[in-house]
Amino acid sequence: MHLNRTYQLYILFAFYILFPSILKAQEIVQMTVHSGESFYVHPEANVSVFSDLNNSGSIGSYNQSVINFHGERWNNMSGSQILDESANGQTGFGGSIRFSATTLPQYINTLNNSQPNSGFPNITLDNPQNLILQGNDLLVRRSFNFQSGKVILNNRNTIMQASANIAGFDNNKYFVTGTATSGGSLIRKTSGSQNTQIIFPLGSTVGSYTPASITYTGVTQDLKLRVFDNVYDKAIFGNPDNVNFVTKTWNLSFSNLDPNANLVLNAQHNSTEEGSQFTADRTKSFLSRYQSNIEKWDSTTGTGLTPGIITTGSPVPNSFISTRTISGGMSLNEYFSKSVLKENVLANYRVPVGISPNNDGLNDKFVIENLKATDKVRIDIYNRWQSLVFRDTNYKNTFEGIGNQNGMVNNTLPDGTYYYILNFNDSKPVTGYIIINR
Repeated sequence: MHLNRTYQLYILFAFYILFPSILKAQEIVQMTVHSGESFYVHPEANVSVFSDLNNSGSIGSYNQSVINFHGERWNNMSGSQILDESANGQTGFGGSIRFSATTLPQYINTLNNSQPNSGFPNITLDNPQNLILQGNDLLVRRSFNFQSGKVILNNRNTIMQASANIAGFDNNKYFVTGTATSGGSLIRKTSGSQNTQIIFPLGSTVGSYTPASITYTGVTQDLKLRVFDNVYDKAIFGNPDNVNFVTKTWNLSFSNLDPNANLVLNAQHNSTEEGSQFTADRTKSFLSRYQSNIEKWDSTTGTGLTPGIITTGSPVPNSFISTRTISGGMSLNEYFSKSVLKENVLANYRVPVGISPNNDGLNDKFVIENLKATDKVRIDIYNRWQSLVFRDTNYKNTFEGIGNQNGMVNNTLPDGTYYYILNFNDSKPVTGYIIINR
């Protein structure tokens, strides 16, 4: 009797159910669904695959069915489909593909494009050794459920269709974006009309869970978020400031411009990722936004911190959430980090380039013009050998070329060029040079 390929595959999976020990001994043999062929798992059926899987045809995963994948590589080849029970194969609930292994990482290698019927209806991850993406982006239509392990994006994106759900995430189970300024992101599609938080359970590394949640209203939108290490003065390049910031940057991108969009962003960090000055002034911290038009990080009134509760489990110990509300639209690419720096107010003052302390009554002291009585200014002055020669933590225009540090206490400093660091109130340090010429 001749069986078509569909029924042959039913029999193959019946073997998996009835004789798993026989098939497990043959794990080196790959399961293949060829182009033009199909295999369907009926409602409430539970089947297991112990080898790698190559799908060039159609796999039907019906409501409440489960495919337990124990192999190393699930390869979605060009033209492949993973359908559900609906008429069009992509608007139903579908079954769950459960990636489960205990001794090795598993891979999803997507070689087709991310058209809706080529994505997975539901994925469950139960592999403490993690799931790694290869090929093209991963599309999930209905749900992603974490039971153990992380998703290593590996410079790919995971795309969650509108209304798709992510469950089971915490500081041990999340999407890993990578530490570089560019790379993989978690994309969540939205109609723009929801008034609920959209969760992004992610972190830059397997040991750093720094998630975010977004409440967005505006046009239909793809919200794309990644987090990377360091805070650069030009957002993605330049000098990092890991003293006054949390050492993470959240990069939020949009698929469409909307001048009337509104956004509430909640970003969560761990105390181990705070710069030293940030820790000292944590209660004054705020969620800073990079202003690309003037190439600087902005400052706002301190918003305070709340416990880290972006998790489906218990609050994450020693983690904190900061909030930023933005109205009136955003650019297609936004960068955020957490800071304790206030706006640099140097433009409100006039700092001299030199002094001539010869007691002639002209330019004898280092006088910062427009300095107010309420200003608190710290000044450190270094000589050409980088030795600190003068310090005042509440400077009142008194320096006249006399040292007070490192063997120069009450000594006249030689003529020459010196390097200074100024801190106006809580602003970012200002540096420059002063010439002493008597």
